[in-house]
Amino acid sequence: MLVRHLTPMFALGALRRGKEIEQFLGPVERGGRRGVRWIALSPGSNGIGVYLQEVGDVPSETFRDITNQLPLDPDDETWGKKITTVANPEEAISLAEREFGATADRWVNQGFVGAEYYDYVTSSRPDRTD
Repeated sequence: MLVRHLTPMFALGALRRGKEIEQFLGPVERGGRRGVRWIALSPGSNGIGVYLQEVGDVPSETFRDITNQLPLDPDDETWGKKITTVANPEEAISLAEREFGATADRWVNQGFVGAEYYDYVTSSRPDRTD
């Protein structure tokens, strides 16, 4: 069995080692367009960058690569909108949970957010309201 999610301790450890972590946050609607969003915490020389990505939701059961989708807001950067930079990993995770609804037990290593999206797609997009 593949364990994808990081324990809270491993998520903090990854950030301390300079590794990015991500979390799929689910559906979002902007300007009448439906999409999905995820958050990324990315260590750098000045602290931990907090990035929010909101992209179109492709109606396909086989598509996994949400990182190549167009942003819902055309003014957003192609890699996501930088929200802020914080001093340390604990502060970054706390901000993600408080401001964006991230949960402590759903962090994944960089590159696995597509698998999280695929789980969402194949479960018939349970959080979507039509």
